[in-house]
Parts: sequence; C-alpha cells; structure tokens
Amino acid sequence: MCPVFASVNHCTNRRPQMPVMSASGDENPIVFLDISIGEDKVGRIIIELFKKKTPKTAENFRCLCTGEKGIGKQGHLLHFKGTLFHKAIPNYMVQGGDIINFDGSGGESIYGLQFEDENFSLLHDDSGLLSMVNSGPNSNSSQFFITLGICPNLDKSHVVFGRVLKGLRIVQEISDVPTDNDIPQVRCSVVDCGEILKGQDWGIHEADGTEDVFTPWPEDLDTKTREHLSDEEVISKIKSSGNHYYSKRQYGLADLKYRKALRYLEYFSQLTNKPNNETDSEMRTACRLNLAACKLKKNQYRQAHQICHEVNNHFIF
Repeated sequence: MCPVFASVNHCTNRRPQMPVMSASGDENPIVFLDISIGEDKVGRIIIELFKKKTPKTAENFRCLCTGEKGIGKQGHLLHFKGTLFHKAIPNYMVQGGDIINFDGSGGESIYGLQFEDENFSLLHDDSGLLSMVNSGPNSNSSQFFITLGICPNLDKSHVVFGRVLKGLRIVQEISDVPTDNDIPQVRCSVVDCGEILKGQDWGIHEADGTEDVFTPWPEDLDTKTREHLSDEEVISKIKSSGNHYYSKRQYGLADLKYRKALRYLEYFSQLTNKPNNETDSEMRTACRLNLAACKLKKNQYRQAHQICHEVNNHFIF
C-alpha cells in the first residue's frame, strides 16, 4: 500500500501556539510504542488517541497496540509489535504499521482489509500528529504516520486521529537514520506496544537499576525532577550509568548513556541560556572522550576519530 502524499516541500516544521486538542488523558485512550533503532532501545512514545473526534480510527489503532483482536483475515496477528518504521523523511514524517509485509506494501485493520475515512476535521498543523496512511479515499488499514512539522498538503486526504504526548524526539531519531529512497537503512522497530490505563505509570523513565532514572530525552523530563535535583546532578547520574556499563564491558549501553548525558548538557545549556562554565566544559569533555572509548571498543574507528577531533578543536579554539 503506497500512501498518497503531496510534495514534501509543503511541510514546515513550525509549531502553532495552541495544541490541536486540549489534553484529555482521562477520557481518550493512551497507548505506547517501545522503539529500537538497530540494537539500541531508544525509548517509549506515548500517544493520545482522539476517541471523541475519530472513534473508529482511534479504536483500530488502540486494538493494534494491544493485539487483543488476535489473527486477521490474512492470517497475521493484528498487532504492531515487531513491525517496522519503513519510511522516514526528516522534518516531515515517519511511517509504520504494515503488520503484513513490514515494508509499506500491506496492512490490515481490525474491521477487515480496509475501512473508510472517518472525517477530515483535524488538520496536520503540528509536529507529533498521528494520521492514517492510505492509497486513496476510504483505504485505511493499519499503516500510520507521525508528522514532524506542519503539513497542510496532507489535510483533507488523511485522517488525523491522535498525537504524541511524550517521545517526539524519539520520532525525530527515527527520521534521522540513514535512508535510501526514504527507506531506513537501520532497522527501526516496535519492540513492544500496548495501552496505558488510567492511573498506570507511563513507563517513560529509565529503569535499568543504575543511577539513571531519567527519560531518554530531556524534553520529556517532568518539572518535579528538576525541582529536586540540580542539572549537574542529573547529568552526573547519567554519566555514572555509562561508567557502570563500560566497566561491565557493555559498550553499546555505555555509548547510549554518554550520548544521553551530552543531550542533557546541551538541553540544559539552551534552557538556562547561560554560557558554559568550567564544570559543564569538563563534563562535556569527559562524556565525549568516554563516548570515543566506546566507539573504539565497538570498532567504530572513524566515529571515535571524529569525536576526538571535536574535543581537540574545542581546546585549540
């Protein structure tokens, strides 16, 4: 099934002042997608489904997250678990949900092979909107896409039925992997998915037994954490988690932690709008050098050289 998309040039990454809908987590279903890129588990995407505006489309996606409908008419599980994001365009969208062929050529809804367009009342006027892929009018199945900008060219032809509440930077990570003709050359998969019921924890924080108990991306960090811990303490704990995995010779996990620490450093620096102090510079250098060591252990020599080159240039200039 090939989506009918207009030119990518009509998509902009500006965000409107107001959200598409007011948050209504008590009423709308909340679902999650746990994502891996290559061998790395990069985090959880939390999605609100607009049950009031698009009840049939929202229910289709919810059931495909839980897998509760079992086997479909084509003999495949009606479940997103194990599926791939088979298309990715930076600053535009990522596309997934082919539960049949995993490559964008198939799909099936809980209502049968396809179902009708519910309505086009919601527009593609924000990043992080969940919308249906189709091959023409009334041809929705299981495939979906998530916007990474304002895309008016998709309005009135694709049904918007949800939005990302947490994990938008994970969606951006998927869009940034190397591609060939928009096909990711690194496997981007849904390793788990389901529904989060009222009162349940969203499960977006790290829970690996190390000092790092923070969300993969700082944009998703709750304000309470920053009220109880300084920025330096948060980054130090993430770096310590990287050191833990490095000492265990788990270099892939250590690599993830050092990159995460650098993300947090950059985010906090921009958020506070303060010039980098000596402590920040020392922490950034330590994380970069530790990351370079991980790259060497993983035989990624070119990346290690590039990181060391950047550190060296920092001290020269």
